[in-house]
Amino acid sequence: MSTNTSQPVTRVSQLDGGTRFNAALVSAMGVALATLLTCLVVMNERDLTLVLSPFTTLSNTFDFYSLPVLVLLFLVTLVGWLGWLRNWWIAAIAGFVLALIAGTVGYVVRLATGGADFTGETWSAIFMEFFGLNFVFLVSATVYTAIIGPALFRRQVADMLRDVSGRVAHAGELRRFSESNSKLALVRIPAANPQDAQVTFQERAEVDRDRANEQWESYVALLDEHGWETREVPAAETMPDSVFTEDQVIVLGEVAILGRSGAASRRAELPGVRAALAETELVTMEIEAPATLDGGDVLLAGDTVYVGASTRTNAEGIRALREIALDLGYRVVAVPIRGALHLKTVATALPDGTVIAWTPALEQPSLFGGYIEAPELLGASVLPLDSETVLVSAAAPATAKLVKRLGYSVVSLDISEFEKLEGGVTCLSARAY
Repeated sequence: MSTNTSQPVTRVSQLDGGTRFNAALVSAMGVALATLLTCLVVMNERDLTLVLSPFTTLSNTFDFYSLPVLVLLFLVTLVGWLGWLRNWWIAAIAGFVLALIAGTVGYVVRLATGGADFTGETWSAIFMEFFGLNFVFLVSATVYTAIIGPALFRRQVADMLRDVSGRVAHAGELRRFSESNSKLALVRIPAANPQDAQVTFQERAEVDRDRANEQWESYVALLDEHGWETREVPAAETMPDSVFTEDQVIVLGEVAILGRSGAASRRAELPGVRAALAETELVTMEIEAPATLDGGDVLLAGDTVYVGASTRTNAEGIRALREIALDLGYRVVAVPIRGALHLKTVATALPDGTVIAWTPALEQPSLFGGYIEAPELLGASVLPLDSETVLVSAAAPATAKLVKRLGYSVVSLDISEFEKLEGGVTCLSARAY
């Protein structure tokens, strides 16, 4: 295995700290400015006596609301940094509480600088002011935090991710193999108990551990031979499915998306993959509950991301992936599947982006547009090794013959012990290129 020489990754925690702070600050500035302008307009119109000049009333109004708005700016930045601007309803609750705090702080400072004594009557007056001068501040701050806050926050994070990913978001831009592209594959040695791995859509068969280890070594050697930089994820001896590293992470450009397995027992595999990614230059993001998303359900074909609606990936997971992928310039298509564990069990892509699929497991194969039908189930899972070479399971000779007819060099590899566990040639590595 190759050793790591790259710089540490910008991980989710750092994204939520540095980059997230910048996004939170911009969001807070938008909320604060909108709140201040609303207060100035609404409260300035309350002086209908025309005794004071418009400039004087505007100045007095600004003086009254400037401090609460500054406090609101600080507090909204803080909650944005903590990740509470992701959903409008969480932002609305936060906005209401922050408006109460900011309005109270502003009024307390005003009274304190005026030499007021803080008695019970004083605190009662402070509270009642939320039904008076501070009412418009309370309402506008709550509404704008719920509406403007999340919108600006998502927009800023998306813009920053575009800068990091280096992708141009326009139709027709395809990411294909190139000799100049670096190719990274994360692999993980089989556990000591592969026979305990989950099997969902096929009958369980006895796994020969020694033969599985030999097949895994041959697989890794094949990746090395074709220019992949293979890195081992720390071994997980008691996690029988951990050899299938593809299920834990999806890589789009320079962004690695850590999934959340639909099988709760497999979520313990994630920390090891996260640690391995920390030694790369990929920016990482994470899928959060209640979403579930397995990497085996995500197929990248050119600038289109197909995501399987399966027993392992739910609607929330598809929505979460769609939000990230669209920001990175990809088109996202959800594909319902039946009778198969993952989308890439029944559909993968050739180096030019053409999908090869086992259609009996697809509810709507037309979602792929043009596609090639695999002549056998185990042939639907193929792995491009480079721009001219495709890895096909040794159990799919008809598919190997078909791919050769398309002008590709074909390498066949026996992975029968992993196929007993519903694994394919893509499952055994998580790849970035």
